[in-house]
Amino acid sequence: MKNNIIDLILKSTSTKDVRLVGVEIENFVYEKNGKRITVNPSSRYSASDLLSDLINEKDKNDEKYDYSIEPGGQIEWASAPYTSLQDIYSEYTRHLDSLTGLLENNSLFTIGSTVEPISPPNSIELINDTRYQLMDNMFEGVGAYGRWMMRNTTSVQVNIDILSKEDGEQMAFLSDCISPFASLLFANASFINTDPIGKDNFRHIIWSNTDNTRCGYLFDHNIISSNNLIEKFSDIVLNAPSIFSINNKYEINQFVGPIKKWLNLLHDNNQLDDKIINSAIRQIFTHVRFKQGMLELRCTDRPPIGYEFAPVAFWVGLLTDDDIRNNLLEIFHSWSDADRKIAIRNADYLDLERIGPQNKSMFDWINYFSDLALNGLSRRSNLLSIKAETDLLIPYLELFQNKGMPGEFLQHNYLNSKKPLIGFLKEHI
Repeated sequence: MKNNIIDLILKSTSTKDVRLVGVEIENFVYEKNGKRITVNPSSRYSASDLLSDLINEKDKNDEKYDYSIEPGGQIEWASAPYTSLQDIYSEYTRHLDSLTGLLENNSLFTIGSTVEPISPPNSIELINDTRYQLMDNMFEGVGAYGRWMMRNTTSVQVNIDILSKEDGEQMAFLSDCISPFASLLFANASFINTDPIGKDNFRHIIWSNTDNTRCGYLFDHNIISSNNLIEKFSDIVLNAPSIFSINNKYEINQFVGPIKKWLNLLHDNNQLDDKIINSAIRQIFTHVRFKQGMLELRCTDRPPIGYEFAPVAFWVGLLTDDDIRNNLLEIFHSWSDADRKIAIRNADYLDLERIGPQNKSMFDWINYFSDLALNGLSRRSNLLSIKAETDLLIPYLELFQNKGMPGEFLQHNYLNSKKPLIGFLKEHI
C-alpha cells in the first residue's frame, strides 16, 4: 500500500528545464455591509453564484486557470502550471479583471487578510458538500480551531514540480525547516471578532490546534531529515484517522478508522486507482505536503492585496537553486531538535526579536532566507532565460523592512485611524 502512495507522488516527475510551478490564492468575499457572502445558493447572490460566474468568464476567455470554493465560501483561484512566475502573474492579473468586475456588479468586495476579521465561525455558513461536512464534524471533536480553519482562513499555496525522489525529499525537508520563518515573514492576521489580535500569529495558531494527526510540521510527525522522507510521509497518510472514504465509483462515505483500512479493502479488490489515492493524500494538511508529482507549500498567510506573489517567489527562489539547496542542507543538518522546536514555538508570536535557532533572532534568520531567495530568483532567470522574478518579492521585503509584519502594523494603523473597522479594511487590506 505504501508503494502505491510513493509511486503516485513520484509519478510524472519533471526535469530541470521544465520544472513547473502552480499557485493557489484564496479570498474572502463580503457584501457591502461587511457580512460574509452566503455560501450556498439562496435568494441572495452567493459564493456559489460567484464561482459559477467566474468559471463562465474563464471559459469565455479560454483561460487555463481554474476556480473552486472553500468550505466557508472563500473563492480559490488556481493557476495553470508554468515555468516562469511572471507568466503565472500575468494569468493572475487577468483573473483579477474578471473578479473585480463581478464584485462591482454585485456590490461585493474582498480584502487581503488571512484570518476572517469580523465574523466568528459559528456565524459563517458551511458549504453543502459531504466531504467538508464530514471534516467539520471530525475537527469539532479533535482540536480547538478546526471550524476556524475551515471557515475563517485563507492562504497562498505554492506547488513545485518534483524532479526525482531525492529532489522531492530535499525540498520537503528544507521547506519544513523554513516554514516557521515564512509564517512570520508573511504573517497577515490582524483582527478577529472585530478586535485587534495582539501578538498572536493567529493562522499559525489555528493550524497548530486543528488536528495533530494530520496537520502541523513534518517535524511534528518525527520526520527530522530528508532520508526516506516520502516513505515516512506515506506513513502519515496511512495511519491518519480517515475523514471520509471513497469507493471505486468515487462516492464519498463516512468511515471510522485509519485511511489505510479502506485503502487496503480497495487494493485487495483491485479497485485502487490514482484518483482514490489522491483523495487519501488530500486528507493530510501538513504545512508541507506531497501531491502527484509535486510538493505543496501551505504555511504562508495570504498577503495584503498587491503582494500575493511574494511568498511564491520566496519559495521558488529558495528551493529550486542547487547551490542554495546545498547550503541550506548543511545549515539545517547542524540544527538540533531544540533549534527546530524553538523556531516552531516562536512562529506563534508576532515578535521578530525572539531568539531562534543557534542564538540568532527570528528577524536575522528571515533576512538571511530572504537574501538567499532573491539570489536564487536571479540565477533562475539567467539559467532559464525567463523574465526577472525578483520584482515579485522585493516590494514585499521593502514593506517588511520598513513596517514589519502586516499582521502587526495594520493593527497600529487601525487604532490610530479612529475609523470603523469595515471602512478601514476596505481602504487598507
